[in-house]
Amino acid sequence: MGAPTKPAESLVEPEPSEAELAEIEAAWEAEVLWRAKEHEEGRAESIPWEQVRAQLFGKLS
Repeated sequence: MGAPTKPAESLVEPEPSEAELAEIEAAWEAEVLWRAKEHEEGRAESIPWEQVRAQLFGKLS
């Protein structure tokens, strides 16, 4: 006998409701505003994409 399998429907997550979408959007907005405030007040700094890319993927020639 093979391993038990699940129906394909059980592998797909249901679409979030309108209320869940609104909650997710509000959480992202709060996060973005918090990060912007941290940056503006000098408690966080930006790292140029070129530097991040080089650290992640190595320098591109």
